[in-house]
Amino acid sequence: MDDSALESTVGQAYIKMDSYDDVDGHQISRVTFGQTVKIQANIDSIDLGNGGINGVGSDLSATNVSFGYINTATNEIVPFEFTNPYFEWATDASNNIIGFRMGAEETAGLLQMDISSFSGNIGMTINGTASTLYTGASGSLSNSRATYIGDNSGTCTDGTTCVSLGNMQSFSVADSDGSSTSDFFLSFQRTAKSWLLGDGSTYQATGQGFFMNVPTDNVLTISGTGTGTAGYAVEFIDRGVGRWNNP
Repeated sequence: MDDSALESTVGQAYIKMDSYDDVDGHQISRVTFGQTVKIQANIDSIDLGNGGINGVGSDLSATNVSFGYINTATNEIVPFEFTNPYFEWATDASNNIIGFRMGAEETAGLLQMDISSFSGNIGMTINGTASTLYTGASGSLSNSRATYIGDNSGTCTDGTTCVSLGNMQSFSVADSDGSSTSDFFLSFQRTAKSWLLGDGSTYQATGQGFFMNVPTDNVLTISGTGTGTAGYAVEFIDRGVGRWNNP
């Protein structure tokens, strides 16, 4: 193509590659795909990071996992959306891989799962405060293999300051104002690590193993042990398997 032809051509790269040094002294290599992905996908069960800590439990254990849902009033799919998805990996000074993660520059949609164990961060508001995770009712604060979620009082009293994560059947993945978020990601790391968030200056600390960062605009006031968020249909036909319609 000559200069005049190039001047009249507009294009966009499908794949972008970047690298930078992060706050942990690791080199980060990122591959970003310039596209928007809309899915409604279901997973019967998931079990990640099994046995990594003292050979007991899982970092994430859940059933009826779904990205997106079916609006039964209109019989339409409401997809889970990723814009400019990426994957990246961290290496140390000896070029050893420390961890990797998957995310997107923008994410929005309904994430559903029946959780029995969770490692990560769920950024919702509970009882008017930022939420925290607990190892169990009357348990300790922990973002590793948690089974309860509550307010930031530091004490987990079931039905008052915290509830079982099993009650939280859906999360609206978004920033606190309801807009799409740049901070949703899934990561695996050999050691504790901090990953850069979408604002380009704030980091999310993660522990060894699997970690899921879930920003959400869900707001919850605990009023009993059954308090939680509703699940929604994930199939058009009730096959009697998993979650169909639980509005």
